[in-house]
Amino acid sequence: MKQLLNISLKNSFYVLLINLLTILFYCPAIVQAESLEQFAGAHTRVVWVQEQGNGADTYGFGENFKLMGYDSRDGKKERPLLKQTENFYKPIITPDGKKVVVSSRSRHEIYLVDFKKGKRKSLGKGVAVDVWQDPANGKVWVYALAGDGPENKYFTTHPLVRFPIKKPKKREQVWSKTHLSWSNFDMSRDGKFAGGLFPWPDAGILLFEQNTWKKYGKGCWTSLSPDNSAILWVFDGLHRNLNFVNPFTAKFWTTNINSAPGIGGFEVYHPRWSNHVRFMTMTGPYVEGEGGNKINGGGQKVEVYVGRFSPNLKSIEGWFQVTHNDRADFYPDVWIENGAQSNVSSGKPQPLPVVANGEDADWPGDLGKLVFLWQDLMAENKLGDSSLLGFSQFTVTPKTRAYFNRFLEMDFNQSGFVASIPGEKIAATIQKKNGIGIEFLYTPLVTGAHAEGPVFRLQTEKNTDFLSVFQQEKSLEVTLFKNNTEIGKIMVPDVLHPNRPEHLFIDLQDKQLKLYVNGRLIKDIVLNASPFTSMQNLSLLLGHPEENTFGLNGSISHVAMYAASFNASEITRKAHKVTGEIEARKEIKPIQLKGELIETSTIPAPDSLGAYRRALVVNRFRISDILQGNYSEKEILVAQWAVLDRTVLPETKDYKVGTRLELKVEKFDQHPELEGERLMMDMFDPDLELYYQVRF
Repeated sequence: MKQLLNISLKNSFYVLLINLLTILFYCPAIVQAESLEQFAGAHTRVVWVQEQGNGADTYGFGENFKLMGYDSRDGKKERPLLKQTENFYKPIITPDGKKVVVSSRSRHEIYLVDFKKGKRKSLGKGVAVDVWQDPANGKVWVYALAGDGPENKYFTTHPLVRFPIKKPKKREQVWSKTHLSWSNFDMSRDGKFAGGLFPWPDAGILLFEQNTWKKYGKGCWTSLSPDNSAILWVFDGLHRNLNFVNPFTAKFWTTNINSAPGIGGFEVYHPRWSNHVRFMTMTGPYVEGEGGNKINGGGQKVEVYVGRFSPNLKSIEGWFQVTHNDRADFYPDVWIENGAQSNVSSGKPQPLPVVANGEDADWPGDLGKLVFLWQDLMAENKLGDSSLLGFSQFTVTPKTRAYFNRFLEMDFNQSGFVASIPGEKIAATIQKKNGIGIEFLYTPLVTGAHAEGPVFRLQTEKNTDFLSVFQQEKSLEVTLFKNNTEIGKIMVPDVLHPNRPEHLFIDLQDKQLKLYVNGRLIKDIVLNASPFTSMQNLSLLLGHPEENTFGLNGSISHVAMYAASFNASEITRKAHKVTGEIEARKEIKPIQLKGELIETSTIPAPDSLGAYRRALVVNRFRISDILQGNYSEKEILVAQWAVLDRTVLPETKDYKVGTRLELKVEKFDQHPELEGERLMMDMFDPDLELYYQVRF
């Protein structure tokens, strides 16, 4: 019995050992090295700024920051480099690792700080954006935005200048053709080009010798590889992925960075390449605030991380958490000894192309392959005479409770939209090509219990699906049918999150079905039969527009259909274009209040609206309590939907004097989708600004 027990224990030990080795080899991203130097493989220093308050000053405007540092060899871990608490912004470690160039954003002053001794001196006016060492003579230059003119948190009109770090008064202007943004601006090792925003959200590469720049996408927090490979990343608007481009090869790919241990899938920010091509840094997680973009909320849980890229830069193979504190840590920079000798690939540097294979940086590109296009409410949404269909203008019609949101997207509101398309021509074109590509951006509002329904459907006839995309709580299903019989399905679990946009691309060629999410191939299958052979006509439904039904709460935009096939790099590029645009969406601070309705506008009869199918009414409320936001007046005017799809809404029964309601409202003029809608207003008060009721 004792012998059997020993054998059993030995077997258990070996099983445990095998499992541990499996984790080490196949899940390196969850393994924390014992020390930062062990992780990076060399002497390493990290600098950042730490907010001393509630952690909400993500962009570094205030005076409540300390300049922090971490040295892998001094044993002090994270510590202040200076005793003062003031406005410190975007610290940059010098190429020798001994000093830090840091700026005051509020005073527009640049300082040089000794990392070890903590001494600082002024380098003059401006805000430093990079420090570069000339490989020809070893001279170190500071690049800065300096001058006069308007600026905001997104960009500055100040020109780009540079000066020798030892002679800060000897300044020369470098670039003034475009405005530039405050976040990352990175020089190549040879100094011939730089990556940046020109300005936000237009990302690209500056070519100094040609005195021009090339746009490669939209987003924020660009970073250029610290060698001469010119590989550029653009941080996507989801604040989860780095969208890479190699301008020499016109190859695009996406690398996820919000899966580090401790991040929990939340947003991250301040991504920045170190001086070594294999290492980057970032901050996170951002968990405070409402909605899908929590960067503005900051929070005391935000820490500094260092990530190690795989050799091909297509994944993060390991993470090291630098900070462990109850303060918000922002704007990190990492220096690794001998990092300046690292390269993405060997080979002689070559001239950077001004134009990358004629690539159009704006969505959707590939106009000659399109058979349907609907970007948003204000876009032209048309194809020209030379398209596969000839000139075509596309519209979508909201049904039952559906309308458009402030991002000009289709908002399902438990209903949906019907697209106007030349169904027979599209079906014939797709049959001829024996394939179709479909893309769209989908943002679910809820993903919990009972959040289920169709997102996108192509039908060959009424109630007969050809292709459907279906949300089942957090999961997505893509199903193909032929003659009302299912011939293949892809199901992706746990891909959806509330208020988080996802770019989807469905590539269907003959019998092969592929699904890409945010530019990455998730799954591909072979169908039981080709779905194209019996196709005669097509109709397109978004959401659940059928009457007497309840669908999803979510929104959709950037809908395109192609009679063509695309390779993985091309599909990734399309995702980059769309997710990059999300970064330009501005946050609105809502007001949540309790109030009593004291004056109403007349609810119009649908038949009196003429050509209008929707109408809002303006009602006046006396405020009893402000639950969220700031509002100083005692009364408020609120525009509320009364008629949708030529039907009076049931909630209008509460639009009576004396009714007490709890409302969530936003300024009316911050909702461009309402331009041109029928607005009934039986009152006039020039002293009160108009607000618009939105969903909780």
